[in-house]
Amino acid sequence: MPLPPNFDEWENLQDIVRLEHNKAVKAYFKNQPDDDVSTPKRRLKHSCIMKDSDTSTMTLMRMWLFEITCGHAQALQRPVYGVPVAEFQPDRTFKPQIKLYFLEPYNFEIHNDDTPQTEGEITFRLMHETSETISRTDAERIARQIKNVFATPPFVWHKGHFKCTYTDSERGYKLNLLVPNKAEGERIIRAVLEIQEHPFDRDFIQYIDNDRVYSTNPGTHRVYGRTVKKFARRRQAPVKFRHAQLLIWGKQNPVNLVATSGTRLRSVIERV
Repeated sequence: MPLPPNFDEWENLQDIVRLEHNKAVKAYFKNQPDDDVSTPKRRLKHSCIMKDSDTSTMTLMRMWLFEITCGHAQALQRPVYGVPVAEFQPDRTFKPQIKLYFLEPYNFEIHNDDTPQTEGEITFRLMHETSETISRTDAERIARQIKNVFATPPFVWHKGHFKCTYTDSERGYKLNLLVPNKAEGERIIRAVLEIQEHPFDRDFIQYIDNDRVYSTNPGTHRVYGRTVKKFARRRQAPVKFRHAQLLIWGKQNPVNLVATSGTRLRSVIERV
């Protein structure tokens, strides 16, 4: 069928984009009323809704606000449950898992030359729960504990060259931390244990010292036809707590427990 006379490409495109976009916005903010800016969340919904009078720039800004700033686009990526394990552990592998994520704050002087921000991850299992027994109430309780210990204020983990481990399989801990000294490793371990109010046992901690030299500037190499910086192993850097998630075997998406300001996660139980 040919296009009708005086067909307006821009009006057609704007109508389709507005229709589909606003449908997603209203589903995302389903508990917030329309045309209301009396609270931050209601104002956010109103700002994401596309209007017929919007210019192309405003249309793109509203889409960016919703998909990127509000974090709706995160739902497009299916997460992978858990983390790889080095050996088979039938007593803990499928237990619910808590993941704490840390990221080095962006510093223009350090990161403007393609040096990536250092990341950190700490995981442990909830050995007293299963995918069948754990509930929303349990998730809310754990979220409040993590918020108190790691998010108010955001916990800073000082990463270093040396490895500090803490293994308590009965309680679900197999922590491997890179730290500058044993005291920092013990400080982090005690904070993790505080989430479930577990006691610290000195028999489970091991600090592994070494005399290796880790270059802060390892040079460059050729990758796929271009020169790029080599990855700096065990780069010393402070990494700050950003978010915590609960991963449950059999559940496709993680439960977002805690997120700090600027973290792009949706449906977070405790947002700081």
